[in-house]
Amino acid sequence: MKKSILILSSVIFLMSCGGNGDDTTDTTATDTASAMAPEAPAETANADVQKGLDLVAKSDCFTCHKLNETAIGPSYAAVASKYSTIDKQVATDSIVGQILHGGSGKWGTVPMPAHPAVTHDEATAMAAYVLSIKSE
Repeated sequence: MKKSILILSSVIFLMSCGGNGDDTTDTTATDTASAMAPEAPAETANADVQKGLDLVAKSDCFTCHKLNETAIGPSYAAVASKYSTIDKQVATDSIVGQILHGGSGKWGTVPMPAHPAVTHDEATAMAAYVLSIKSE
């Protein structure tokens, strides 16, 4: 049973990492990412938060980040908690910069890769989603 779970996890991981560069939509990878994505917090009706969740679910973000546990990168809850004590615009700008340009050193030695295909507006929506997460 453990081997089956490990193999299935490996297949999902490999599916989420690759991109073949064409514009065809792979609904299997999108459906898998959407199933892994947590729902947006119920107390918020903000369209940017939902848009951000949709974008995160369709991207490679869940390869390195989980909702409430550290993976390769910090959990989304830890990021939201870290930025909860500073000005919302400053927090948003910092996260947008990390998404677009990558970086390292804020959360350890593993660098976050840049995501140049993500637009500034998309990164802003993704940051809104991350900042909306409450720690459990």
